[in-house]
Amino acid sequence: MPGATRCRPTFSPSIAMKFVCLCGALALPLVGAAQQMAATHPPITYHVGLTKAPLYRSAADTARKPSRYLFSQAEALVVAQFSPRWVVVNNDGFLYLTPVDKLPDYDPADAEKLPLDPRTQLITYEGVVPVPGVSQADLYARATAWVAKAYPSNNAVLEQQDAATGQLVVQGELPAVAYTMYGGVLRSSYAGVVRHTLTIYVKDGRYKYILSNLTHDAKGTPTMKSGGALEQNHASLFGYAGIGSHKPWVDLKVAATRDVRHQLAGLEEAMTLQKPRAAKKANDF
Repeated sequence: MPGATRCRPTFSPSIAMKFVCLCGALALPLVGAAQQMAATHPPITYHVGLTKAPLYRSAADTARKPSRYLFSQAEALVVAQFSPRWVVVNNDGFLYLTPVDKLPDYDPADAEKLPLDPRTQLITYEGVVPVPGVSQADLYARATAWVAKAYPSNNAVLEQQDAATGQLVVQGELPAVAYTMYGGVLRSSYAGVVRHTLTIYVKDGRYKYILSNLTHDAKGTPTMKSGGALEQNHASLFGYAGIGSHKPWVDLKVAATRDVRHQLAGLEEAMTLQKPRAAKKANDF
């Protein structure tokens, strides 16, 4: 109306603060609903450390005292990574959250598809790593020193060593582990070795690695048979070939390929004199 004064609502600081808090409280359930627990990959077996692992039915439950636990040394069947600090486990057919730091052998890279060479169909880890400003001679010296340290003399054969061409070929092996019950407690035990071939090429400012020919050898381990090439989906480690033989083989393969990745990370650290950077996911920013 003409001459009328428009009234502008005013909020006191306390009312404004209550409004903000109310909006925040309403937003939290929406955030929780947006990230539901779900299995994103087949179960991967890990093992609880020296202290029991709490189990939570939802993200909201993590603020409360857990009602269920996985006991020390027990298996944890991880089916998804919920966040950098939490994983989803399948326990008796139900999904729970548990902290990553309770599973010492957890590695999110285990869920990635194994790299198969399209030509040979062998599991093959291959890459070129830049090392700016370092000569071929220095990189060769670093590679030779790393091989001597990473592979004890009884665990490897240096098949080829050529400083002029900058090439090393190692026939190496890493110990394999199996888990069995002893007196009602799950224990790890020696399960032979997993052999591999590692070739390293060095040039000025870079090096290349190719690791393949992964093969399990029981090496006379009592009650165990050699599984053979890791490309196989099934292997009879304990002399029988049924549903029960699948999980021990899968667990051995997961641990063996994890050890290989860690071995190559050690090579990168020795060659670049820096800690390898973990690969980031698209949603990690």
